[in-house]
Amino acid sequence: MTRHRWILPCLVMLLSAAGPLFADDGPEPATPPPPPKTIEYVEYRGIVFRTPDGLFEGSMGFNLQFRFTHFDLDAAAGGVDANEFRVRRFKLFFSGFALDPRLTWRLQLEFASTAANRILDDGWLNWKFSDAVSVQGGQYKTPYAREELYNDGFVQFPERAIAVDAFKPSRDIGVMGAGSFCNGQFAYQAGVFGGDGQNTLRPSDHVMPVLRMVWNPIGTMGNSEGDLQGHKTPALSIGTNGFINTLKKLTATSFEAIQLNYAGPTGWLGRNVGLFTTGEDVDIKSWGVDAQFKWMGLAVQGEGFWGQAKGDTSGTRLYTYGWYAQAAYFLIPGKWDLAARYSAIDYNRSVSRQFFSTVSGETSWYFRKGSNSFKVLLDYTRTHRQRIDGSPANDQAILIQAQLMP
Repeated sequence: MTRHRWILPCLVMLLSAAGPLFADDGPEPATPPPPPKTIEYVEYRGIVFRTPDGLFEGSMGFNLQFRFTHFDLDAAAGGVDANEFRVRRFKLFFSGFALDPRLTWRLQLEFASTAANRILDDGWLNWKFSDAVSVQGGQYKTPYAREELYNDGFVQFPERAIAVDAFKPSRDIGVMGAGSFCNGQFAYQAGVFGGDGQNTLRPSDHVMPVLRMVWNPIGTMGNSEGDLQGHKTPALSIGTNGFINTLKKLTATSFEAIQLNYAGPTGWLGRNVGLFTTGEDVDIKSWGVDAQFKWMGLAVQGEGFWGQAKGDTSGTRLYTYGWYAQAAYFLIPGKWDLAARYSAIDYNRSVSRQFFSTVSGETSWYFRKGSNSFKVLLDYTRTHRQRIDGSPANDQAILIQAQLMP
């Protein structure tokens, strides 16, 4: 009996020592990530609001551009010098998702436009099935012209190239599919739009199909025209786009879709409205190619555009082309850049004195390194145009612009 009284204590000690051998050696349970902030600031989106259940996210931001311009117009062509203070853009934008992160939305309002019916810029819904397929419906920029598709606050110059403004449809109402493949090397946008421009309804059997395709063989471009990101390795992107449309000439001086840039007073079609017969339909085709390269603070890009139009009853044919090339370099990475651009348009290749060109030089200072949120730029532009009598006219403009886009 005396020997057996040691058995129980020894058994307890043995089990205690063996306990760690049978214990679970797996990692400690991961600490769950903290819930997202219900209110925070996100650059370029502004103030972001989220519901605690994660079913809704909305943000509110703005882009304000204020400028002073001195115009030195050719006196021989009847020009008069002028000074102008102007709020070039004041856009208030909202974006986010609802019910599911794949269902995104955007609303953008423009309060500085001098054109009628231009307060609503964007209003769309987008459902993302996958990286390869998403569907977007509403009003937004049609996928035509690389420079046009950059946000107003991210373009290099205070205005887009004259060739872009003359050829782009700009915003319209419609539905579009988009996506990318092979880790973003190939991307597409294909849509069908009303063909009458933003904030307009078109009771017509015509629509405007638009297609854009992009190949990114090396690197990605980022969200700015300039190389704000300072690409450590070269990045190259090549694109092509085109659309077709049919517009009716309503009066002696206008088509039915003056909201479309190319059909407006400064567009390649709008400037030649007098060639067509009032009341006839005009069939339009336009296409373009583009390329962009970035590396170590250098950004180079260019685009070429072609357009043709034919009157259904008159048989009148119009051919036009335009292009631009620009280069920018950061002297101080992410803070100070210099840029130059040349752009040209032949509004009607069949007649003389329809050639316009501009030469521009620009420098910008970015108060926040690598960010467009607060910057000041100085721009000089010289415009060459041909007068009716064949003699040239040369206009100049110098402007300084401040931008705030938090």
